[in-house]
Amino acid sequence: MDGSLFSFRMVMRVLAVILLAVMFFITIQNSVVISKGNERIQANQLETLTKVLITQASQSASSMIADQDQERLLALTNQLASERLVFDATIYDAEGVKLAASDSALSVREVLGLDTPLQTASIGRQQLVEPVMHDGSLIGFVRITFETGKVTAISDHHYRKSDRYMYLMLLMSFISGVLLTLLLRRQPKDKGENLLLKNAGEI
Repeated sequence: MDGSLFSFRMVMRVLAVILLAVMFFITIQNSVVISKGNERIQANQLETLTKVLITQASQSASSMIADQDQERLLALTNQLASERLVFDATIYDAEGVKLAASDSALSVREVLGLDTPLQTASIGRQQLVEPVMHDGSLIGFVRITFETGKVTAISDHHYRKSDRYMYLMLLMSFISGVLLTLLLRRQPKDKGENLLLKNAGEI
């Protein structure tokens, strides 16, 4: 009887350990999935933001190019470059001739880092080109270089901070479970001495 009870307890302990390991693995796996999901959300938000900004710039430049207003085009490029997300902005006509550029604007080769080892100059930057239309005709282009590295660095910091909090809560939950198990663990009862049998043996 004691042997079968001991075997049953051993089986239950093994099952508990296996179940705990599976739950821990699933929890870690889900945390990784959440982190990857945050990265995808970040990429989608950044793509939407850059697309909206360059589309608005193209619409603003349309009438300026049509009116050949060089002063307003220059003001527009500098205004775009003042945005935190933007590194530089350049406006071209339909033939690709530069009409206006922000004060700190670089050439396409410089932005792409074609003249630097391993194209290090392009790290953390993204170029987008948007056509400028006027009355259904193509009259120019807007090229904007975005400082994606700055934006992703800020959001990455918040995501990593959230991940650390999540892992800390998981660790605290695990420790709490272990402590609770130790507190609720039944202590073996000491078998009391049978006084009747002792007295009978002394007679």
